[in-house]
Amino acid sequence: MVKRIELGNRKLRVGIIGLGRIASLYEDDARAKAYYPCLTHAGSYARHPEVELICGADIDAERREWFGKKWGVKGIYADYREMLEGNDLDILSVCTHPEHHYVILQAARKKVKVIFCEKPFTRGREEIEEIVQWQERDDAKITINLYREYDESHRRVRALLQQERYGAIQRVNCYIGKGLRNMGTHLLGYVMNTLGMPKEITVFNKSFSTAARECSYDVYLKFPGDIPCLIQACDYERFRLFEMDFVCTEGRLQILDEGLKIAVYEVGENRAETGAKELRRVRRGIRSTIGYALGGAVEHLVRLVREPALAPAVSPQRYLDIQRVIEEIEKQGGRIKCMHN
Repeated sequence: MVKRIELGNRKLRVGIIGLGRIASLYEDDARAKAYYPCLTHAGSYARHPEVELICGADIDAERREWFGKKWGVKGIYADYREMLEGNDLDILSVCTHPEHHYVILQAARKKVKVIFCEKPFTRGREEIEEIVQWQERDDAKITINLYREYDESHRRVRALLQQERYGAIQRVNCYIGKGLRNMGTHLLGYVMNTLGMPKEITVFNKSFSTAARECSYDVYLKFPGDIPCLIQACDYERFRLFEMDFVCTEGRLQILDEGLKIAVYEVGENRAETGAKELRRVRRGIRSTIGYALGGAVEHLVRLVREPALAPAVSPQRYLDIQRVIEEIEKQGGRIKCMHN
């Protein structure tokens, strides 16, 4: 039986630090909302019946005003420390620039029950290692927003791969944009949670991403079972591209269009050659629910508060493994000339 904390009929109290795009402002993007009903932290909290958004903090006065009017929140602060002192919060979202995450987490870890932090998680491995030590004590549970980990359809793809529904994985091919520490964390997080920690890492090219204002890397990884994975970087300024292609012995699963499409193929008789085989797309494959991923994250946060034994979906320890891979890629990439696309 799952032990639950009973909080009566009251809703869980939520606050947000950093009131920018992913926290709230993306709600004004009608095109994005058509594909992502759960587009922001604030919007996803507003959809959940068991939580109440009661406060927000940002140094920008216009953002504070917009946030307060949009969500009917009266607890608006310029200083996040005042917000933490003045409110008894169950859940806190941290949506600031990553260089501020560590000091905010340090200030909040004894004052709230659960923290939902944006990525990149921190500035580097040393900060994450210290946060991992915090988690061994009676501090707030921390989970990071690699939002594919909270999406039902992406979890289903992983389950099919790990159960070898379409045979053993032969290789993985990926495309990303907007930098290694930005979109790269989403991709590495998903692939590593599916295949494990890579045994080999080889960087063979890097190019400048104007969208991320940093160099991106073309990388070859070898995972347990000698599964090869190729990651190739593109520049988001030209077009958005995020794909993962898992080629198996008896089929193929593709995550396309940043997760908005999922294609499933299975082996069948070749239409053009007797005795040969081909991959045929399954008409009723997997319908992507990526647009509701942040809603799934909020449900996970609620469960983290109410179920003490439940572990965070993307813990600091798990992110530490991702950070180790990122830093090895950057170390190798430092010896390669950066090419402009």
